[in-house]
Amino acid sequence: MYDRPTDRPLRVLMADDHPTNRAVIEVILSLIDADLMAVEDGAQALEAFKRGAFDVVLMDLQMPVMDGLTAIRGIRNFEQEALRGRTPVLAVSANAMSEHVAAALEAGADRHIAKPVVPEALLDAISRAVAEAEASGVDLRAHAL
Repeated sequence: MYDRPTDRPLRVLMADDHPTNRAVIEVILSLIDADLMAVEDGAQALEAFKRGAFDVVLMDLQMPVMDGLTAIRGIRNFEQEALRGRTPVLAVSANAMSEHVAAALEAGADRHIAKPVVPEALLDAISRAVAEAEASGVDLRAHAL
């Protein structure tokens, strides 16, 4: 379960084209102190990431306009160009076969969470990813604009 002590809400960017999936994640994140920005496709996610400061990104893989794999690659490229630390990105997808997981990790995702999302699994994955980023020296607060 999520247990990260903090002096501010966890900033989460979520990209998913299906309103029900966004609502489910929103309900799960209501269990913790999280500030959620939800968008409908990878292009919107990439633009939001460039303009904002997030502790973690939750990315669906199959979306219109720009798919999640392309968006994840764009996020990683932007981090390098902007000299920003690596923000944890979790692929959250019904595409959960081994080749889908491998493709997400190859694109730059830190983890893959299969849909339907189990609340405890999502919160645990978020907690671990954020803790690992902080332990590796990434100051997520330094991303704040």
